[in-house]
Amino acid sequence: MRNTLRTPFWRAAYQSLPRTVRARYLSQIESAERWELALDASIEAMARAKGYLSCLFNTPSKPRSAH
Repeated sequence: MRNTLRTPFWRAAYQSLPRTVRARYLSQIESAERWELALDASIEAMARAKGYLSCLFNTPSKPRSAH
């Protein structure tokens, strides 16, 4: 392994493969990790944007009763 995997989950997944096939699947595991990290970052960014817009427009978090 070239220390390219950053998350413990993907390092463990790589280590769980038999040594004879690790090199074959390293690029796929690296790609999956990049996709996961990008997806996590985009979800966090959307959550921050939602919070910012909520504060900006001062929208209530729960709908209020009309009665």
